[in-house]
Amino acid sequence: VVSSFIMNAAGDHFFAGTDKSNIYLVCLSTFEHELRATCHYDKIYDVAFPRGYSELFATCSANDIRIWHARTRNELLRIQVPGLTCLCVAFMPDGKSIVSGWDDGKIRAFRPQTGKLMFVINDAHVGGVTAIASTSDCRRIVSGGEGGQVRVWAIDRQSQKMIASMKEHKAPP
Repeated sequence: VVSSFIMNAAGDHFFAGTDKSNIYLVCLSTFEHELRATCHYDKIYDVAFPRGYSELFATCSANDIRIWHARTRNELLRIQVPGLTCLCVAFMPDGKSIVSGWDDGKIRAFRPQTGKLMFVINDAHVGGVTAIASTSDCRRIVSGGEGGQVRVWAIDRQSQKMIASMKEHKAPP
């Protein structure tokens, strides 16, 4: 939904802003358009940098994970899961995947250059995955859940298996 617009000084293009926080430059004669600026339109739940590399970072919010170029502030990749909220995001130390926790209780891993889904851990937590991290050898993921659980997952290309679950972490009522 277009929420605002303004003509440029030459009168041949206009900028259109949307309710999803996108700004487009639109040619008045052809209506060809180009996305010029974007940002999340809802709360940001997490921010993560790849290990040892400060040129890129990831943010997560309602419906998506976005990968940004830090210097230019341009969005490089948008990974969308419609109807869900991403609550946490992390880059695996080897840079080969992005792991994320979602409000449907699933952990999802994506390829960092394409956003292609690599694997899903179903029923990782009841109510939502609120924290996620990886071991330095990339063989395990540690996740935190809305109900106070901490779980450790052994991961490889073919399988993801829970190897420990702790319930001692309790959020205040």
